[in-house]
Amino acid sequence: MRTDSTPMRSPSPLRAVRTARGLGLRTVAARAGIDPGHLSKVERGEKQLSLESLYRLATVLDLRELAGFLRPYIPDRDVAAAPVYQPGASAGNDEAAGYQPAASVEQAHEPTQ
Repeated sequence: MRTDSTPMRSPSPLRAVRTARGLGLRTVAARAGIDPGHLSKVERGEKQLSLESLYRLATVLDLRELAGFLRPYIPDRDVAAAPVYQPGASAGNDEAAGYQPAASVEQAHEPTQ
């Protein structure tokens, strides 16, 4: 039973995106290079991410607009380390799940002609 003094928490948008993509916390954390415990605290609103970590997370979760907004603030070394997700691939290991080497980050966001 909820009382007036019990704070009502809204679901974490980050967790909602992650679960909508069918990804577990540990999987996303590993692919983004973030400690799973820290990512869990971020999802609960207890901790924050650096811009670089947020960029990597946005890339892993295929949040292209967010990654695009963050890109100018991220050193090139961190962009090169970010995974690239290719939608439409099946789940499983990184290659089967559509992840490609980081060297193609810029290519993944360029429009096709």
